[in-house]
Amino acid sequence: MQAVWRGVISLGTIDIPVVLYKATETDSGLVLHQVHAEDGSRVHHKWWCEEEDREIEHRDVAKGYQHPDGRRVVLSDKELAALPPPDKERISVLASVDDGSIDPMVLGQAYHVGGSDPMTDRFYVLLRETLRESGRVAVTRVAIGTRESLAVLRAHDDLLVLQTMSWPEEVRHPTGIAPKSDIAVRPQELKMAMHLMDVLSEGFVLEELHDDYQQALQQVVADRLEEAAPPHHADVTDLTVLLQSSLEAVRSGRADATPARKSAAGKTASAAKRATAKKDPATGAASGRKTAAENASTKNTTAENTAAKKTTPRRAL
Repeated sequence: MQAVWRGVISLGTIDIPVVLYKATETDSGLVLHQVHAEDGSRVHHKWWCEEEDREIEHRDVAKGYQHPDGRRVVLSDKELAALPPPDKERISVLASVDDGSIDPMVLGQAYHVGGSDPMTDRFYVLLRETLRESGRVAVTRVAIGTRESLAVLRAHDDLLVLQTMSWPEEVRHPTGIAPKSDIAVRPQELKMAMHLMDVLSEGFVLEELHDDYQQALQQVVADRLEEAAPPHHADVTDLTVLLQSSLEAVRSGRADATPARKSAAGKTASAAKRATAKKDPATGAASGRKTAAENASTKNTTAENTAAKKTTPRRAL
C-alpha cells in the first residue's frame, strides 16, 4: 500500500509520527479515454485563449478570478506565495466531540493512519484507546495535497482512521426542497414499511455487492479486444528469445570484423618488411651518414672547379 502523506499527529505538546494510506479506491475500474470516433486515436485538450481566439502555451496560464459584474483579477505567483501556507506535515487536534454529532454528509475521503516510529507507538495506542473508550472522535485540521481541510480522527478496529470533512461554509442548506410538512403517515403504513425493510434485509451481505456496470463494461471491452487486430510490433514477451537473438547478432558482427583486422595486420607487417629491406641491417644508419658526407664533398669540389674556371685569365690571341 502506497503512502500518500507523512507527518505527525499533534496532540497538545505530543507529536506522534504517522503515515496516511488511502482507505478507499475510487478508480479501480476501467478508465475510458476520449478518442476520435472515426479512428479511435486519443483526443487532447489545448490551452485556448477566448479573448485572442488562439492556442497558448501552458507557461502563459495563470490563476485569476472573474467577478459576476465582469471584472477580472489575475493573481501573480508572488501574491499567491505570500498567502499563509497550510501546515503540510501536521494533523492538529482541535477538540473531541461525540461520534454521533458529526453529520456523515460532510465526511469525505478516508485514510488509514499507520504508525511510522516504534518509539512512539505507545502514544498512538493511547490516543486510539482514548477515543474508543470515550465514544468520541477528534476534530483535526490537516493539509493533504494543496488544500487544507477539517478531518475527524476515530478508532476503527486496531487502527486510527482519518476522514476529511467539508468546512461549515461549504455545506448547502436544503431550503424549499423537502416535501410539504402537512403530509401525515398513518401508524399502519409505517408498520408495513418497516416490515418491508426487514424482508429486504434478510440474507443481505454488504461484502457480496459489486459494481455491475464495471463488470459489464469489462466484458464489452474484452469482447471488442478479441475482434481488434493486434498492433504490429515485435514480440518481446519471451526475454530468453530476445537475449539469444541479441547474442547471435553480436557474435555475427565480431565474425565479420575479424578478416578486416587480419588484413590490416598483414598490411602492417608487409610495410615493415619493405622498410627493413631498404636498410643495411648492420650499417644502415652509418651508411646514411657516409652518403651524406660524400654528397657534401662532391658539391664542394664542383663549386671549387667552377670558381677556378671563372678566375683563370684568357690568353691573348
